[in-house]
Amino acid sequence: MMTDRPIIFSAPMVRALLDGRKTMTRRLAWGDPFPVPEESSNGWRADGCKVSGADDTGTCVCWHPSPWQRVQAGDRLWVKESYFQFGHWEPVPGALTRKGRRQKWRFVARDSVIRFDGPAEYRTGRHAADPATHAWHLRMGRFMPRAASRLTLTVTAVRVERLQEISAGNAIREGIAYPPTGMTLDEACEYGVDPRGEFRTLWNSLHGPEAWAANPEVVALTFTVERRNIDAR
Repeated sequence: MMTDRPIIFSAPMVRALLDGRKTMTRRLAWGDPFPVPEESSNGWRADGCKVSGADDTGTCVCWHPSPWQRVQAGDRLWVKESYFQFGHWEPVPGALTRKGRRQKWRFVARDSVIRFDGPAEYRTGRHAADPATHAWHLRMGRFMPRAASRLTLTVTAVRVERLQEISAGNAIREGIAYPPTGMTLDEACEYGVDPRGEFRTLWNSLHGPEAWAANPEVVALTFTVERRNIDAR
């Protein structure tokens, strides 16, 4: 059965999608590790979690499969990205943040109008001294509603592999770097284009300086791109 899922992309990757240069993405195959009883053995639990031997502290650890492992060919992904919206901030009555135990605030949009091109002036967050004044705000992609998404991806292939198994060709399909027109990959590498190196730099910028070296398992998704909302007919 086909499933619709949201997926977040950074501004450079959205540009690559719009330009037709990005037809693949890689996402972590496993969630963060958590401790399990010492008697747990290496292998798999009934709930699909992967169990490994003791870590550096002598504790057995386990990983939940990430939601990306449930993606199948035919599924659709609606892209969430940064956007601009006009509105103001107001305190949430009686609500405190979980970490700092400070007053919780919420953004209140004036209307449903969303822009992707930046206005001349905008705010990147709540203005501490002037939160109630209406202004354009840059909003993070995770807040984007489904109705505002402008890109729909249809998954055509899914596989789980190690991060460093990515080929130069697939790094290009990730939208990172590509050879000048008419060049082969070998010629492009001689020219100075290094798609895998560019992808490594991007991955480390997203997941930490040692993320590439860790060589985790990832879910490699291949897709087609449509420049329309997922619910458009």
